[in-house]
Amino acid sequence: MEFQGFNCRICGGRLVPKLNEVVCSNCNFIQHPVKENDIGINSDSLKRKMDKKEDFVILDVREKWEYDMSNIKNSILIPLRDLKNGIKNIDKNKEIIVICHLGERSRYAARFLIQNGFKNVKNLEGGINSLSRIDNSVRIY
Repeated sequence: MEFQGFNCRICGGRLVPKLNEVVCSNCNFIQHPVKENDIGINSDSLKRKMDKKEDFVILDVREKWEYDMSNIKNSILIPLRDLKNGIKNIDKNKEIIVICHLGERSRYAARFLIQNGFKNVKNLEGGINSLSRIDNSVRIY
C-alpha cells in the first residue's frame, strides 16, 4: 500500500508502510517512527554553546535563498532535499545541531542523521527564528 499524495521529506521518494512505521522506498528514511527520541535543544542552550565556542557543527537544512537572508556564522548549508547525498561531508564524530526556519525540516533531518549512524544530533526547537529573538547577530526573517 502506498501513501498517495505523500512523498519522503528527505528525497521525495515513495512512502510505504512497513510494520508500524512509514518508510521511504528510496532512501529508507523512517518517516513516522513508532517512538520519537528526545533530540531537541532550545535556543538559549545553543546560544550558551556558541558563546563558549564549544566544538560542534551547525547544519542548516534550509534553502540557499533562506540562508542568504539569515544564517549563523560558520554553519554548513545542506538543503533538506540534498541531505541524502550531503551526509558524506559531515563529521560523524562531532556533535551536530540541525537548524531550519522554524524547526520542522530540521527535526526530519536530525532523525535522518540518527537513522544513518550519527550519534550526537540535536534539533534546534523553533529554528533560527527562535535564536534570532535572543541573538542580535542572527537576522529575523
